[in-house]
Amino acid sequence: MGQGILLARLLGPIGRGEYATTVLYVQMALYVGLFGGIEVICRYAADRTVETIKLRRAAMWLGLTTGVITTGLVVACNVIALPDEKAYLMSLGCLCAFSVIGQHVMLIMTAVDRGAGDFTRYNVRRFIAAAAFPALLLVAALVTEVTLTLACVLFVIASALSMAACVVGLPQIATGESEPPVNQLLKESRPYGVSMLATDLFERLDLLLVMWLVPLLTQGFYAAMVPVVYPLTVIPNTLGIYLFNTAADRSKRLQTSDVHRILGGSIAIQTVSTIAFMIVIGPLVRLVYGEEFAPAIVFAWWLAPVSAIKGILQGLDSYVKGRGKPLAPIRCRIVAAIVMLGLTAAFVGTYGAIAIAAAALVGQVICLVWLSAIVYADVREQNAEMEPS
Repeated sequence: MGQGILLARLLGPIGRGEYATTVLYVQMALYVGLFGGIEVICRYAADRTVETIKLRRAAMWLGLTTGVITTGLVVACNVIALPDEKAYLMSLGCLCAFSVIGQHVMLIMTAVDRGAGDFTRYNVRRFIAAAAFPALLLVAALVTEVTLTLACVLFVIASALSMAACVVGLPQIATGESEPPVNQLLKESRPYGVSMLATDLFERLDLLLVMWLVPLLTQGFYAAMVPVVYPLTVIPNTLGIYLFNTAADRSKRLQTSDVHRILGGSIAIQTVSTIAFMIVIGPLVRLVYGEEFAPAIVFAWWLAPVSAIKGILQGLDSYVKGRGKPLAPIRCRIVAAIVMLGLTAAFVGTYGAIAIAAAALVGQVICLVWLSAIVYADVREQNAEMEPS
């Protein structure tokens, strides 16, 4: 959120829209390109079937492999898939593509800490990764004028720093034995990768539609509000770590009453948080972002419930993936995306970017109902298998 505020204040609405364009394909391909690496490493770490140091090296090599491949994909998207009026941002988009390598190494290596339950190391490394870019922006703002080009350069440097925080202290980085081998990890992660393809493309579909269908100024307003509403995902997303580890541990199982409590509590917390957020966000945006971003407030009102539901979905997704069933939610994502595209096509001409935000909300509601049903069905099936015949 701090990063979003800095970018908006330093670049202005149009500059914020330009920056959103340069990093859009990075955002869309980042988790898709992991190809399920986080989940498969988490499962190995949770089961403790591999020595931690060897698993860390394997995670590093897996991150480098997926990072290089995804970087090439992002470069290609920037070359061939930018709107004509935004094609002048192609070179900066290609530059930002190289941030994927550092981010992939960081995300997959911290999965070892997450799966093993070592949350002290996990929190420290994720904090460094999260703080690197806004810290660099703040330092740069104190000594010079922050331009779009400088922001993109600092974005790439920040990703390298996040990778460094994970590999520092790892003995025999290049020469030590790693286990399992990368080829095996890629093979095992394939179902998670397919699931992530459907999930992440759906969750960022609104940003893609905004880039293609609205002008830079409106895109800047929309993009500026995305990090503002992000904190609404934090609580249920954190719960997802517990749900993944619980589902991956074969000695534990949830009861239907546990799902009632977890899902009901999450919805209650998210509802209260969203209402409070929508009350204070107007004055807060004017105070923190400045009056020039006042037209963006309406997007925050629409994106707040989208983000709140997205957080719950991430938690439910984590449970399903921990159970080794990553393909189960794909159909609901596809249906939700089709509904979202249909609503956008019908109303974007009249309501502009508001139609895209509203369509995103409808899609999230569809996924929440559908994925909740999947989790309940799995818990009942699991408990039925455990009952004595």
